[in-house]
Amino acid sequence: MEVILISSPSKKKNEASTIRRIFEMGLSRFHVRKPDWSLDELRGFLNEFPDECIERTVIHRRPELLTEYPFAGYHLSSKEQYLGKEVDGTISRSFHHLDELSTSKEKLDYAFLGPIFDSVSKQGYNSAFPASELRSFFVDRRKLGVELPRIVALGGIVPEKVRVSLSLGFDGVAALGGVWGSRYPQKAFMRYRTAIPSRSGPENSSWLEDIATNGKKDSSRP
Repeated sequence: MEVILISSPSKKKNEASTIRRIFEMGLSRFHVRKPDWSLDELRGFLNEFPDECIERTVIHRRPELLTEYPFAGYHLSSKEQYLGKEVDGTISRSFHHLDELSTSKEKLDYAFLGPIFDSVSKQGYNSAFPASELRSFFVDRRKLGVELPRIVALGGIVPEKVRVSLSLGFDGVAALGGVWGSRYPQKAFMRYRTAIPSRSGPENSSWLEDIATNGKKDSSRP
C-alpha cells in the first residue's frame, strides 16, 4: 500500500523545506503538479531539492523537463498524448471513468482513478464511483490476473479513507488537500502513514520500490 503525495497547485509557505522533511519521514513518491507555473518557476522550485528527492519525484504536464532532472517518472493527464521511450522511469496516467481504465492498452506502471470520495481541495468535485462498482472492478481484475497498472485512489483521500481504499481493492492512495489544507502538513502526512495497516502481506508491500528495483514489467492483458 503506497501513499503518494501530490503538490499543491499553488505556492505554499516554506513548501520545498516541508516536502524535504516529508521525504525524510518516508515519502516514496512525490508528484509535482503545478499547471499554472512557468518552466522557470518550476525549475526554481525543483532546484531546491537534492537528487535523492528528485529521484522519487514524478513531474506532470512538463515533458520538456524530463531531460533536465533525474525524475522517477512522468504522469499523464487523462487527455495527454502517451509518452513511451521519452520517459526514463515510470509512466502513469489519470483516469476518471472505469471503462476507459479497463479498455486502455497503454503500458502504464500505475494509474490515478478518481474522484473516489468527495474532494477535500476542490469544491463540488464529488465521488463518481459507487463502492459496489469499484469492488466488482477489482474482483474482475484479480480473476483475469491483471497486475498492471497498479490503481491509486484519488479524490477526498483523508487519513480515515486509507483503510477504506485498501478494502475496496486499491493499491495506493494519493493525498493532496488532506496534507496541504492542514496547518501542519508534516503531521498530516504522518497520519496517512500510520493509517496503513501494520500486518504483513502483498497488499502492504512497496510496489513502487519493486518497480524501481526490477524495472518495468510487461503489462500484457488477457
